[in-house]
Amino acid sequence: AVVWSNASGDNLSNEQREALKAYIENGGGFVGIHAAGDGSDEDWGWYVKEVIGTHFVGHSLWPHLAQADIHVEQADHPAMAGLPAKWVRTDEWYSFNKSVRAKGYAVLAALDEATYERGGPGSDKLAMGKDHPIIWSHCQGNGRVLYSALGHTGEAFAEPEMRKFITNSVNWAMTQTPCDPATQQ
Repeated sequence: AVVWSNASGDNLSNEQREALKAYIENGGGFVGIHAAGDGSDEDWGWYVKEVIGTHFVGHSLWPHLAQADIHVEQADHPAMAGLPAKWVRTDEWYSFNKSVRAKGYAVLAALDEATYERGGPGSDKLAMGKDHPIIWSHCQGNGRVLYSALGHTGEAFAEPEMRKFITNSVNWAMTQTPCDPATQQ
């Protein structure tokens, strides 16, 4: 599997983009963590529209890092194994222009917006309401994709639950059985 952990900016040449696309679509796995979905690849339509599935609009500002509740929606997904139904963590909370649920992506966990502040200029555009996906997966061609908006700080990767989640996610992405479009697993 390919893992982009906080990969932000223009990371690949056009040839490398085509190679990654072919890899995923032909059965490879991809796990994107936090900044891998920050909008810095807006010029790469396939990545934004298909891999991430939505457009980044911003993140929590005041406070920048805030404690919030995450509700695990699909505890039966291998990436979510062993995680609490309500996962309380501190992070930089990403917001997107729309939920990926409408595209048929499997929303594995959602952010409870009522449990944190989004203050600051432009914070009104960060509200997604009751449908604020924070972790999702889907089949992309014959490949597997999982994106998580979690993981802004280095300390996050020392948290036992985050380590379990990342290990689970990479293991799922490396699964050799074909991804099932019916379940997005």
